[in-house]
Amino acid sequence: MPIQFEPSLHPTIGIEEEFQLCDPESGDLVPKADEIMASASPELRKHLSYDLLLTLIEANTKISASVEEGIEDLLDKRRQVQALAEQSLCTLGMTGTHPYADPHEQRFVSTPDYQWVREQLGYIAQRNITFGLHVHIGVDDAERAVYVANRMRLWIGPLIALAANSPYLDGVDTGWDAARVYAFGAFPRAGIPPRLRSYDEFAAQMDALIDAAAITKPRQIWWNVRVHPQYGTVEFRACDVQISVPRTAAIVALVQALVVAYGDAHRAGEPEPYLPGAYLEDLRWKGMRFGLNADVIDAETTKVISMPSLVERMVEVAWPAATKLGTTQYLDLVPEILQTGNGATAQREALVAEGGDLRKLQHRLLREAVEKGIRDPSPGPLG
Repeated sequence: MPIQFEPSLHPTIGIEEEFQLCDPESGDLVPKADEIMASASPELRKHLSYDLLLTLIEANTKISASVEEGIEDLLDKRRQVQALAEQSLCTLGMTGTHPYADPHEQRFVSTPDYQWVREQLGYIAQRNITFGLHVHIGVDDAERAVYVANRMRLWIGPLIALAANSPYLDGVDTGWDAARVYAFGAFPRAGIPPRLRSYDEFAAQMDALIDAAAITKPRQIWWNVRVHPQYGTVEFRACDVQISVPRTAAIVALVQALVVAYGDAHRAGEPEPYLPGAYLEDLRWKGMRFGLNADVIDAETTKVISMPSLVERMVEVAWPAATKLGTTQYLDLVPEILQTGNGATAQREALVAEGGDLRKLQHRLLREAVEKGIRDPSPGPLG
């Protein structure tokens, strides 16, 4: 049976955050997801999810009508999940990777879906100790959703760079700003999606992959941006989770405004520009590796510009839609990020302040998660 797209009448927002579960004394990851799930109220349980490893918990906001409503609910979920974590003698971490976790010590979630992933990917799945921020925006038509997802591919690299918050992995500075995206990129069907000509082509590809036992459901397509038929959304999946609530709000508002802008372009009959795959791949690579410190090719104009300049152009594209949505105040934070740096920059500065000790850095990041990410969610330097 063809995969049906369930349209959303409005550009609603859903936000998914993946959190580390850590021992507050050692800073190490601890397999507490089952305990947290078991202790959650029935209502909160509806908004929590497993995600492959027992050292991770995912919190999902309700479907929200505005950025303000979505961020308020996100903060409420953070507070509730942190309270459950403390009951289980752990605390939440909010960076894209754990700086020194050992993959060999990770335990898989026992649900059939994640056991399937384990069997398919083996050690690569066990090494996927990553923590992301996913943003769903409602779209009112299947063909429009495909068009929007195609055009959103241009901004995968810039959004990775802006949100990069994972320089450390396996106990070393990787040299990358977003090592999480690299680590998760080892999965099949991840990265930049192909340009799709129609929703029918998307549905046919999903059906063929299911028939070939490559996937069991469309959600096992892990592209950086994808159409989500069940939710009636375009989902952007390339960003690291952030400690900072204002930075999270800026990312959410930016994604929503871009989706609305391209939805309006589709209604107006604007043709899709050709986006060379080599340029998109270079943008993504440089966003992961160098963050905001690189020259890149704007895949739409083919001009060579700096990554910060491309981020500024992204904001310009989003601005009219953000004005219509009443969310320009959230986008006002983007110039500050360009000036002060992304979360990876802040982590490297913090490591210097901690004498180069990654364990001390991890403790600092865990304190920041509680103090700045939950109790006092005001702007701050850490991602």
